[in-house]
Amino acid sequence: MVLLGLLCISLAVACDDGAAELDAGPIATDGATRDAAPDAEAPPEDGGAPPATGWAPQPWEDCEGGGRTLSAEPGDYRDVLDTLEPGDTLQLAPGDYTRGLPLRRSGEEGRCIVIEAADPTDRPRFEGSDAFNVIAVHGASWIKVRHLDVDGLGRAGFGVASQGGTDAPTHHVVIEGLRMTGLGGGQQIVGVSTKSPAWDWVIRGNHIEGAGTGLYLGNSDGNQPFVRGVVELNTVLDPIGYCMQIKHQNPRPDLPGMPTGDTIIRYNVFAKTTGASTGGSARPSLLLGHLPGSGPGVDDRYLVYGNFLYDNATEMLMQAEGNLAIYANVFVNPNGGALTVQPHNGVPRQVDVFFNTIVAEGRGVRVTGGDGAFAQRVRYNAIFGPMPLSADDEAGNVTGADASEALVAPGSAPGAGLDLHPRAGMLGVTVDPAELPDVPDRDRDHDGRVRSEGFAGAYAGPADGSATPLTLMARPRPE
Repeated sequence: MVLLGLLCISLAVACDDGAAELDAGPIATDGATRDAAPDAEAPPEDGGAPPATGWAPQPWEDCEGGGRTLSAEPGDYRDVLDTLEPGDTLQLAPGDYTRGLPLRRSGEEGRCIVIEAADPTDRPRFEGSDAFNVIAVHGASWIKVRHLDVDGLGRAGFGVASQGGTDAPTHHVVIEGLRMTGLGGGQQIVGVSTKSPAWDWVIRGNHIEGAGTGLYLGNSDGNQPFVRGVVELNTVLDPIGYCMQIKHQNPRPDLPGMPTGDTIIRYNVFAKTTGASTGGSARPSLLLGHLPGSGPGVDDRYLVYGNFLYDNATEMLMQAEGNLAIYANVFVNPNGGALTVQPHNGVPRQVDVFFNTIVAEGRGVRVTGGDGAFAQRVRYNAIFGPMPLSADDEAGNVTGADASEALVAPGSAPGAGLDLHPRAGMLGVTVDPAELPDVPDRDRDHDGRVRSEGFAGAYAGPADGSATPLTLMARPRPE
């Protein structure tokens, strides 16, 4: 590694995410909650430029239209829900909706059911309950829900939840542009949860603030797998527990149509600046459990790139195991550590950590306990702090104790001048493409620029006009 300032110190100190974690299911462990009986302001900060021009929705999302466009309001929407057919769009009028949004009707390939605000600038507001999850997916597939507000009112219901267990798999679901508040009544209250097998879910552009847990995908026992999902452009602020966790996976159930494939986590902002649990209840901001150890999905990966993880005073910013590619991310923890890849319910397997910029007051990067049959590589990162790097297989990294020597403004706050671009003449390295895995956008930096020269860290050189400011708001979706 290349050293800047004081010598990098490597310590083999045990590190995990605290005590045995609690299942995020406050109403029933199998998710079999009741529906409601029949009969927030927008974030203030500028999230910067959209992702690079290569971004696009998933191909299957081209599935709207071909049916009716229906309208409903708080007094009649439940009746209309029961009539939806593939290709229909239901537009909801502004107002307070107190009886939840149970989703049982499915679209079909090429003809999704869409439920959305009639006017995204004057949104429907769905209120929480102690008796049901607000938006409850009961085995429904080929559906899109977007531009709604959820106010949990401090009650026990989740914001969005698939439920019903293995008997109610759900797939091809888009949850987009929701604003969620009032879900902080306890650490086990979740913004978005899957408690049934779920595949080809897209969770995009949502703002979840002050929840018990932001996103909790999968079940605590390793069943109900979350497969080939995309989690992108979300802002999750100040949860009590995780900003996001994807649970470890046991061998997957044999279900018709369940695919294999990578899960993508990109362009999100995860921050825990206040209100986090301490002691045995403390949680990392992002935790990824292992994928199946055998059978379908054994070679699936988590692709984690373009994210901004900020502040966690009680745990690491990220902990992970299994098959991982972690790249082009920015990690800043003024009160603790950044990234640990280590055994949890399984072990690290094929791991690549490359082109990240990390500034932490605790440990920067630690990779330990991996399966010896696979490589766990750490390449071309820029890591700053008192304990920058501990990994057996590392090369091309730039480390140091003082980030201000190499970075523009590492001591400023998000939205108030924080800038981790390299200073002129700093962080240059020789990059060997053979050392990098074959993953999407590996040639793009955190700003979306194509890498044309060799630089360690998340940025492909000093800032230019395409620079995306580091704020506590995710970038917008390109239009």
